[in-house]
Amino acid sequence: MGVKIVESVWVPSAAVVPQECGPGVFLPVDGAAWSEQAGYNRGFFSAFRLHPGRDVWFHFPIPTSVHHNGEPLACTGVSLLWETLDGASIHWVVLQHGGMERLPLTPPGTPPPSVPVPFDPPEQWREYYPATARRLTELPLAAPLRLRFGLQLSVGVSGGDAGGTVRFYGAGADFVVA
Repeated sequence: MGVKIVESVWVPSAAVVPQECGPGVFLPVDGAAWSEQAGYNRGFFSAFRLHPGRDVWFHFPIPTSVHHNGEPLACTGVSLLWETLDGASIHWVVLQHGGMERLPLTPPGTPPPSVPVPFDPPEQWREYYPATARRLTELPLAAPLRLRFGLQLSVGVSGGDAGGTVRFYGAGADFVVA
């Protein structure tokens, strides 16, 4: 019998924070010149268009309870809903605990495993939705991480040779009693 998840959290796309910002890091997204400062946080997703050859880290703060009903908690895995366009790629995913402890979840230089998560908007709203190719990555931890501090999911993205776009739709984590 598997371990019972007692809590799961999900943060929306607007929670993502790029490690670096500005026109030397980003290009405009969807023709919005101002988005070269810090990306484009839309209701659907947060999008960032990286310069060619540029790598940028993006960080999702994960709300982290450390106890459930008086019992200590442990994190057993994290999830990321995303897509890349125009040659961009995710090249590394790590989990930060307490700001200093870094747990690599994928090998450096390796795209994360993922499955497609299609979305077909209702007919009356279809004209307002951009075409998407969302992917869901679910990364179990090798061993449950007993929680004492907060968690942050960190995602390394490369702009590729021609520059490319990453769209984030959100991130989450699962927790069990330690």
